[in-house]
Amino acid sequence: MKYIYKGPSSGVTLRDGEAETEVMLHDGAEVDLPAEHEYTKTLEALGHLTAVIEKPAKASKTAAAAEGV
Repeated sequence: MKYIYKGPSSGVTLRDGEAETEVMLHDGAEVDLPAEHEYTKTLEALGHLTAVIEKPAKASKTAAAAEGV
């Protein structure tokens, strides 16, 4: 899930089973973190993360024309 990070610059290595993901955190930057990971939940609880709401893709003109719009 994508978030906007607010806080001091830092880095973290997240482990999920045997997989590891390194993430750099910079104030105001968008980061992709696993929503169910304990570290993500902690950053959310501390107010360092704001979820990015993704807007649905606009229908193409071709699709709209096919629907008779």
